[in-house]
Amino acid sequence: MRQLKQRFLDGFRYPAYRRPCHNGTGTHANNQINNSIFNMSYFIALSGSPTKFSKASFLLQSVRWILDERAVEFRVVHAVDLPPIGPATPGIADQFIADTIEQIQKAAAIVLVAPATKDTSPALLTSLLDFLPKNTFSSKPVLLLATGGLPGQVAILERALRHILFRLGTTSIAGRVHIGTGSWLFVGDDRPRLSRGAEREVAHAIDLVLRTVNPKDVSLAL
Repeated sequence: MRQLKQRFLDGFRYPAYRRPCHNGTGTHANNQINNSIFNMSYFIALSGSPTKFSKASFLLQSVRWILDERAVEFRVVHAVDLPPIGPATPGIADQFIADTIEQIQKAAAIVLVAPATKDTSPALLTSLLDFLPKNTFSSKPVLLLATGGLPGQVAILERALRHILFRLGTTSIAGRVHIGTGSWLFVGDDRPRLSRGAEREVAHAIDLVLRTVNPKDVSLAL
């Protein structure tokens, strides 16, 4: 059980190396924001990607690098890891949800990652959010990262999530970024990486979220 819990909820751990600061998201940006309140807290992402080995995973890696430059820990819970509920997995799904709730309650902010498509709802992400109790997100800023699709579909995604987020205690999104096909750079056989413009946009949204966090809310979560 302990191994399953580690696998499901400790988050997707990224390599412990730092990318070069080349696009304005490094030391200068770090000096502009006082992040001492985050020494004992973290950002948590809830990913609705159907696979961990996709552009969404590289996006989460970029988010991790940006937050690392700001001395903020980053954790990830993948909706695809939610165990099926049934006699074959007694109690495992309940433990997954309980641990996810605990991590969210102790987080300073929440990052939602979901595909921007023509579908009315991001099914995989909502399958996780539906298990969370009322007001789980209360007092925590939410950053929405929409992957794929078209820029106009971000509004569709946000509308699809509106009722769920309201139930969870979020009345408005603190920031939103669309990461489309043009947001990526491909060089030879190297893994894709965000363009400088896209990474600046993500970093700017993260900085906006950092400025909205209430230190009192963080201390209450610890």
